[in-house]
Amino acid sequence: MTPRKGRDRRPNNHNHNHSHNNHHQPPQPSDYESDTPYYFSDTQQQQQQAAAETLPPPPTRSNEELNLSVLRRHNPAITSILSLAPYAVVYVFSPETRQWEKSGVEGGMFVCQLTQGSLGEERYGVFVLNRRGLNNFDIRLTGGENVEITDEFVILKTDDDDDHNAVGGEAPSSQIYGLWIYSEPPPNSTAETRTLNAQVIKECAVHAGESLKLARERAEAERQNGHPQEMYSSVPMGRQMSLKELFGQQRAQDDEWSVKVHSRGPAEPEQQQQQQPFWGQTQVPAPGPAPATQTQAGGDVLGELFRRAGLAYQSG
Repeated sequence: MTPRKGRDRRPNNHNHNHSHNNHHQPPQPSDYESDTPYYFSDTQQQQQQAAAETLPPPPTRSNEELNLSVLRRHNPAITSILSLAPYAVVYVFSPETRQWEKSGVEGGMFVCQLTQGSLGEERYGVFVLNRRGLNNFDIRLTGGENVEITDEFVILKTDDDDDHNAVGGEAPSSQIYGLWIYSEPPPNSTAETRTLNAQVIKECAVHAGESLKLARERAEAERQNGHPQEMYSSVPMGRQMSLKELFGQQRAQDDEWSVKVHSRGPAEPEQQQQQQPFWGQTQVPAPGPAPATQTQAGGDVLGELFRRAGLAYQSG
């Protein structure tokens, strides 16, 4: 009788190897961004989509607006750009060598309008944004006599009283600068760049000088014409005001009389109430002859004063 073979009791190597491979397999990374839509409801997704559609597009800015924003960082007084050149080089005239020397500033050039001055005059300037350093060229145009156009340069002369001029905002008195503006021969687009910018610089300088002259004349006229009226309104309460200041006459006798500005009290005489409008008159008539005698001691000095002023007005 043939003996039966025993059942193979060896472990299942296939299953063991399979579980072993699964045990050492690295975990799959989770893509949270792709899974995000599954965590929101349909209503939330619709709301987000509607909000994205209603958002206004980012504002588009022109090259002029971008240039203006950059220039205002260096000079907040700039309000607009009137003309520009893609490239310009700033030269300085040396009195010692009698030659033009580079200042180290070169880049885009802008002819700008500035805010009005303290007298209300129009102001203009030339700004060169330096590509080779931190010092920019910033000069104010003050008059047509300070601008000269040659075949090679646009020559700018600074005044002694300029408060914001030239390279880095600092310049010695009566400095002379030369702007070499790049332009290509025709038919290139930059063929007229130098001519146009030179013309704009000259016109702005002439207009700035005329505007400053008119503003100074206007301020002087207002100062002279407005002096008598300002005298009445500029007297503070409680200050001693002489008759010479009140009537505007140069009389030595009036120096002995003074009136203290104050509100009328109940004990003041009726005559003072009738003469009170003299304080508010814009044009006060000239008084008559000076009084020959003074008011007696202990009398009504204030009432006598207005009585004499009223008599002088009637006699005039």
